[in-house]
Amino acid sequence: MTPVIYSLEHTTATVSFVLSEDRLIVETKGKGALDKLQIIRLPLSAIKNFCLVPVTGVQQLQTFRSAGDQSYNSEFIFSYHEGRKVKTKRVFVNSSDAAFDRLLTELKRKCPEASLLHLQPATALNQVGVVAATKAMRVILALLIGIPVLIALVFIISKIVHG
Repeated sequence: MTPVIYSLEHTTATVSFVLSEDRLIVETKGKGALDKLQIIRLPLSAIKNFCLVPVTGVQQLQTFRSAGDQSYNSEFIFSYHEGRKVKTKRVFVNSSDAAFDRLLTELKRKCPEASLLHLQPATALNQVGVVAATKAMRVILALLIGIPVLIALVFIISKIVHG
């Protein structure tokens, strides 16, 4: 079998998948000065679950002035066994790309028990064991806003109590 290859370069990173007869290799590298190439080499038997979920506007870096990065429209999320641990990886992909579609079709054929593609995104994310991007963003915003407000309240109350 000829390996199935998919690669994508977008605003913040590059990603490459190679699916061979018995192995999945995923390479990612952010575009920051300190980002290093990360390579995950998995026997197909190590793949626990995989799913595909749509990305949010925030993930595509959309703003009021910019449509953001439209080179990807989905997040491919997979979990895998590494020794006794289960790890997860999230990768931006263009699910409309014919090369990615071939990769996904072949991965479903080779690992049908790991595929969560038939489930709704929220259910699939839950089974993989990751939080949806929208929930993560809410938590981050709550922390960014909540902690300074809490510090200000403690300061004000301490000024009132201690005169």
